[in-house]
Amino acid sequence: MLELCHLHYRYPGAEQDALSDINFKIQQGQCIGLLGANGAGKTTLLSLIAQLITPSAGQLRWQQQPSLGLVPQTLAFYAKLSSQENLHLFADLYLLKGQQRQQQLSLAIEAAQLESLLHKKAGQLSGGQQRRLNFALGILAPAQLFLFDEVTVGVDSVSRQHLLNAIKQLKQSGKSIIYTSHYLPEIEQIAERVILLNAGKVQLDIALAEQPSAHNLVIEWVSGIPIELVKLCQQQQLDFQQQHNSLIIHALTQPQWATLLTHISHTTPAPTRMNYSKPSLEQLYLQVSGGQL
Repeated sequence: MLELCHLHYRYPGAEQDALSDINFKIQQGQCIGLLGANGAGKTTLLSLIAQLITPSAGQLRWQQQPSLGLVPQTLAFYAKLSSQENLHLFADLYLLKGQQRQQQLSLAIEAAQLESLLHKKAGQLSGGQQRRLNFALGILAPAQLFLFDEVTVGVDSVSRQHLLNAIKQLKQSGKSIIYTSHYLPEIEQIAERVILLNAGKVQLDIALAEQPSAHNLVIEWVSGIPIELVKLCQQQQLDFQQQHNSLIIHALTQPQWATLLTHISHTTPAPTRMNYSKPSLEQLYLQVSGGQL
């Protein structure tokens, strides 16, 4: 559907690129979770794909005429218009007519649960309700590629799941999706591929099915990690990280786990939580990014 080739972008007056040598392909019907710390370049990349800004270098190669739907991080509607008036205005902008117009409006209203809010001024909606309206206006577009930028921020958990279900339905209908969020369980729920940006560069591009199969051990204490356990990890040459009061040990074998368990049972204070399992997306992300959220 779309290939990004050696894409660069530098903001006017900046001393370095916000994005540098970005290369990846987006396939039809694929959902990509776009991860990265604040300032990593996620919103800039979505703006480039949405053609809101022009690359400083490189190319966006479309296999067909660009057909985009964008739900931006910044709210994009007319506050003095009602929700219904905003929806019909955007339907006009998208050139929706007839049966397609009614179908798209119904889909967007239901997905964002706006039925009871249609006649209320957009500016009078709560923060979460405005997010839902913003979402509806984006998925109203008759697009093949949808870009979602932090769309569930400030949305309650029930409404959040409703929005995620709507994104799943878009994917099931063959739409392509790029989705950014700091809520990593959301990414695990809807995406089959993850791209991690770090300082404007692609640091990781992996299918979630290809996550490491080796188990991780996560141990937590109330007040600090026992130094003896840290020394043991160093002596055993284990791949581990210290995060506040947690110790995360990666790619742990069964014999190593048995040795650690024996040592932990004789260590004080005792940990408050232990979890020995395959790594979650959050653990993978923290390992690769060096703990930057």
